[in-house]
Amino acid sequence: MNVNAKKLGIIVLILSLLACSVFAGELRELSVLAPERKIGMLALLNTTEKEFQEESRRSINDTFFTVSERYGIIPVFYDSLTAMQMALNAGDVDEIVLPEAVAEYVMNVNDNYKIASIIRFLREQPLMLAFGFRKDDEFTLRNKFNEALLSMKADGTLAVIKNKYIDEPGIGEPDPVKFNLYQNADKIRVAVTGDLPPIDFIAADGTPAGFNTAVLSELGKRLHVNIELVNIEANARAASLASKRVDAVFWMQVLKGETKQLDVPEGIALSEPYYEWDEQLFIKLKDKK
Repeated sequence: MNVNAKKLGIIVLILSLLACSVFAGELRELSVLAPERKIGMLALLNTTEKEFQEESRRSINDTFFTVSERYGIIPVFYDSLTAMQMALNAGDVDEIVLPEAVAEYVMNVNDNYKIASIIRFLREQPLMLAFGFRKDDEFTLRNKFNEALLSMKADGTLAVIKNKYIDEPGIGEPDPVKFNLYQNADKIRVAVTGDLPPIDFIAADGTPAGFNTAVLSELGKRLHVNIELVNIEANARAASLASKRVDAVFWMQVLKGETKQLDVPEGIALSEPYYEWDEQLFIKLKDKK
């Protein structure tokens, strides 16, 4: 084994232990001489591209790559998954990064993409999705959702829904899930984005379907409320809550154990998490033959 290969192995080991970046696939991209890459990602609501890049360089470069300032990523935020894919297809970014299940879905429906590399987090500190609410609804609506979510976890309903729509989704688009309608019941407006399929899925005709609708339909039954879905882009989640256009948003991204959440602005309360993952996949265009 040559010196460079040994250094690469040590870097991968250290990064895995510290829950930074463990890259698989094209490991040569980890070379300290590698150029920076423009990485498309869904906009985080509580940080900027510049702040995100500076933190990334501080946690990685200052610790492991003090000799070279050339390694790292240049994050480029996008308001929606569609805009991010268009940028990748046009060559405006080198790669895009998505949760494992979302990346696999995107590659299944577009055979022009392939995995470039993978980030793995410590199992004790996964990324998670939770409902978002206005702070003034924290002790009313949020608590009701939490009670229902906990009961769905306890009786296995949430696991069954996850298995059906995410773990073993089958071929083709998921079917819309019907919602019960209750007379003289409260109505809760929930924002969905379609920007994290198959977790948060909206069909081409604008109809939400799959995991998001299955979870919300079950919540509506347990809370005996009418759920109204509102389609928005991912970047409008906080604004939709603040303007009271919706009462809840289907997902906010949360890193377990962190005080500052990069996707959760001030004024937003979170539910119990309902989905978690420990791998992010970087996707790029396949090489032209």
